[in-house]
Amino acid sequence: MAEAVTTIDKAGRVVIPKEIREKMSLKENSILLVVETDGDALILKKLDIHQVAERLRGELKGKDLDGIARKVEVQSNERVRKERRGTFRR
Repeated sequence: MAEAVTTIDKAGRVVIPKEIREKMSLKENSILLVVETDGDALILKKLDIHQVAERLRGELKGKDLDGIARKVEVQSNERVRKERRGTFRR
């Protein structure tokens, strides 16, 4: 496992050291998931969008995807309305 020290610039960007980028085959526009953990740690996970899409296709096979999308949209809109009113609790 490689380790390195880096900094955050004014725009909030973090440079991933070349050694790690090469080892993990990270290129410009690679997709990373950023997760905040309890305490003072962040996790960066490389995502393969094609792999994620394939997994979702398998898991959602036979499901009403349009219905799921409508439900997500309704819930998202409700969350935004509550946040604007200041009544949303995480």
